[in-house]
Amino acid sequence: MASPAPIATTPVLGSCDGAPAEVRVPLVALLGRLEAAFIQEFDRRLRSSEFRALSLAHSRNVLRHLGGGPRRASQLVAACDVSKQAISQQIVVLEREGYLSVAPDPTDSRARVLSLTPKGERAQRLVKDLFVEIERDWAATLGGEDFETVRRLLSAMVEARPRSGSCG
Repeated sequence: MASPAPIATTPVLGSCDGAPAEVRVPLVALLGRLEAAFIQEFDRRLRSSEFRALSLAHSRNVLRHLGGGPRRASQLVAACDVSKQAISQQIVVLEREGYLSVAPDPTDSRARVLSLTPKGERAQRLVKDLFVEIERDWAATLGGEDFETVRRLLSAMVEARPRSGSCG
């Protein structure tokens, strides 16, 4: 049986002999730091575009799922692992900012159909480009082979988990 991969550690002061002690950084902390770094970099790049009002949440939840044409708001809730209220709030902001048009569903008056406006289509293209650019930069920093190993291992972990309808 293969030995487990080394666990990330961070040197900290505080060992009894004055030498740095190694502290095991929990995976959840590493993942959280990495997500925060991605969000910070995404927001930094987005601020230099015409789409400063967008956030990563808008981008990965609503905009990402409207590329194939109009969809019901309820379909977005089903596609993402976020609450109906969160999606509804994002829809309100995106409609107010001119990224979406919202219309009643002709087949069900209780439902709403969402479509990207031309501004929303431009934003969606930029968001996709930013995702690719950030990944490319991170791969260059880490090294292509190591980056692909990280992606493969994280993908395997996600696939091993029970499905929850998450949009990832």
